[in-house]
Amino acid sequence: MKTTNYLFLPFLCLIISCSHQSNKVGGTVMSTKDQEDIYKENDRFLEAWNQGDANAAASFYTEDGIRVGAMGDIEHGRKEIATAYDNLMHKTMPGAKAKMEKGTIRLLTPELIVWQGELEIVKPDGSSSMKGYVVQVMKKVQGRWLILEAHPKLFLPQPPSK
Repeated sequence: MKTTNYLFLPFLCLIISCSHQSNKVGGTVMSTKDQEDIYKENDRFLEAWNQGDANAAASFYTEDGIRVGAMGDIEHGRKEIATAYDNLMHKTMPGAKAKMEKGTIRLLTPELIVWQGELEIVKPDGSSSMKGYVVQVMKKVQGRWLILEAHPKLFLPQPPSK
């Protein structure tokens, strides 16, 4: 009986320790906290976008971040990214609101991930929307998951059915 107890205790400790480490992503263990932090960063980015705050939206990028826009425009660094968001939010699509699904995370290294998910941009009057997809590399910088490179793409509208 004592042997069984000695074997059960390490097994129980292993189960408890594994449950705290969380999921395997890309063959490497990623903590649930990191996953939650990534989703929260994306939610806060959307809040900034939906408030029309280009500088706040750009602050979710690393200092040397890159954004390859849906129309092929390429911005380097927060200043250029903020300018692009300002144009997008106030000239190209004024008042439009963005929605993103939770998406998926693939861990590349303990400090680098790929996040990807569906995107929808809705006109202010709700009359129509544009759907797309975002792929972004995020980097852990001083405890925050920031966008190192983003590639938002919009899908062409479906042709009318005949």
